[in-house]
Amino acid sequence: MNTFTKSLSVPFRHPLGLGLMLLGLMLLVPGCQDNLKVAEGEAKREIKINQEGPQPKVVIEKPVHDFGTMEVGQTLRHDFVIRNDGEGELVLVKDRSTCKCTMADFEEREVPPGESTIITLEWVGKVQDDKFSQAAYIKTNDAENKEISLTVTGIVDATFEILPVGVWNLGELKFDESTPFSGTITSTILDQFEVVDVSSVHPLVKVSCEKMSPEKLAQEELKSGYDIRGEISSGIPIGQFEASINLKLKYRETEEQDLTFQINGYRAGSIQVIGPAGWQAREMKMNLGRIRRDEGREVQLSMFLRDNMNGPLEIKEIKADPDILSFSMTRDENFTAENRERYVIKLGVPPNAASVALGEANPGIIEVTTNHPELSKIIFKVQVLTY
Repeated sequence: MNTFTKSLSVPFRHPLGLGLMLLGLMLLVPGCQDNLKVAEGEAKREIKINQEGPQPKVVIEKPVHDFGTMEVGQTLRHDFVIRNDGEGELVLVKDRSTCKCTMADFEEREVPPGESTIITLEWVGKVQDDKFSQAAYIKTNDAENKEISLTVTGIVDATFEILPVGVWNLGELKFDESTPFSGTITSTILDQFEVVDVSSVHPLVKVSCEKMSPEKLAQEELKSGYDIRGEISSGIPIGQFEASINLKLKYRETEEQDLTFQINGYRAGSIQVIGPAGWQAREMKMNLGRIRRDEGREVQLSMFLRDNMNGPLEIKEIKADPDILSFSMTRDENFTAENRERYVIKLGVPPNAASVALGEANPGIIEVTTNHPELSKIIFKVQVLTY
């Protein structure tokens, strides 16, 4: 029976909040929802309409303004021109606004016949919204148009978009050949930007960027963008693989921004590890839970190695961080299944070890180096809280 043991007791990482502000003769419309709910309970100022004598006629040259695309955090303004094409004096009075909002700095205005006035709307896109639409309402003394609305619509988009969104999951990784990955970083806001640098600190990851062709940008309805291409080299250890890709961007001559996204994958190899409750095979992670420091805890797992043509599996080295973690592996000589070998693994925290808190973000790591060419390194993760 071959046994390799390490046990140490010395202590050893689209809601919507949007505003419309009318400056001078302007409307304030903050925090509205995209379904254009109307604020309830606001006092409405009534206009007395005189049906006798010369009548006003209100005309908005363009009541709906499509601003196209704006950047998250950007402020835009638009002038709405309101004419009086009638023969009587036109009176404009503030009224309700979309959602539970208020109007400020505008009570009323009188527009003589044949003249016009400008109302400027200012709005801020605080979050992404591909169907942004907000409106402000004004009452008039035009008997045929007692209420008018000024509306802005468009798209509120992030300055940059990395696709795929979120973590790039590459699935199962191969040991003897590289694994390619690709994606894009684009902008519907900027006419151009530069990827100054793209890199990963992981030694097995190589990555580069190339500007998109004008044809591809036009096809995707983008203003600027880069293709991201990379690969994970062969030799990935058994278990979960994670790496960060870092992008350094420059735009608008002086502005810079650093963006990071994650890639991950999993290499099963020729082994299968089965464990008790708390074992997560895909991540090669054991959650020991909450244990008393003076009692410690040890669990047993079974590792099955198939089609081994390289002789008995031997452990060359075990590294544990923190090194209060214990680990041992013993071959089961009584296991006789064809083309498979069984190894009994015991890992845990010995009694009276130093207190430790290893969670999802900072699990303990046990790195096992073996003599097997495809299992040169096997990495186990451990979560535990001792008290």
